[in-house]
Amino acid sequence: MIGADGLHSNVRQLVFGPQDQFERHLGYYVAAFEVQGYRPRDENVYIIYSQPGRILGRFALHDDGTLFLFVFAFDGSVPVIDVATQKAILRERFGDGTWECPRILDELDRTKSLYFDRVSQIKMQRWSRGRIALVGDAAFCVSLMAGQGSALAITAAYVMAGELVRTAGRHEEAFYNYEALLRGYMGSKQRGAERFSSAYAPRTRWGLVLRNQVIKACAVPGVSKVAFGRDVIDKLALPDYRWP
Repeated sequence: MIGADGLHSNVRQLVFGPQDQFERHLGYYVAAFEVQGYRPRDENVYIIYSQPGRILGRFALHDDGTLFLFVFAFDGSVPVIDVATQKAILRERFGDGTWECPRILDELDRTKSLYFDRVSQIKMQRWSRGRIALVGDAAFCVSLMAGQGSALAITAAYVMAGELVRTAGRHEEAFYNYEALLRGYMGSKQRGAERFSSAYAPRTRWGLVLRNQVIKACAVPGVSKVAFGRDVIDKLALPDYRWP
């Protein structure tokens, strides 16, 4: 059995134990929702409005849709709550913002679908037990701050399937090979996310100034590779399993 059910994996909880044994909260919460017909609309551009410890971004989707993304620093734990309370938290956090904050919060009041969660990583000593193994965020969530969640999950699924074929279904051997190949790589992605989280939504005005200057400097050829190369350049050589 393969558990691929995300950050809050029920398979992981049933087999390995409660989530709090493996979850590492990075000190931020995230919320997102979509609307139709919002203006202004900027194609192929990600617009962000930043204040210390909080970011509100928007980007255009297909069919005249717009997605809004809220990220805010919060070191505690917000309990499982209803959507109305989640919206109230966002209004409290972003209600004094300028830019398009008032209009976006008006859109928030009208939406019925809201994603709201803490920004966390999952760190486990083992990704398998007996005949059960985990892939993707269920095993090694790198967090929103790293991105690449879908790509890393697909990579893990490819290796898992390939090792099961290579070992002729000997699951314990396949699971061992799967972890041996990917554990160091996924660990490097998690460390990159930890470094990036404080730079993405700095908690001080000085931090915002520094982040913005780094982003501007990345327009100079070669600077982005020096600044972010170790976090975005993949050095993992995937096996060619030569599927039957």
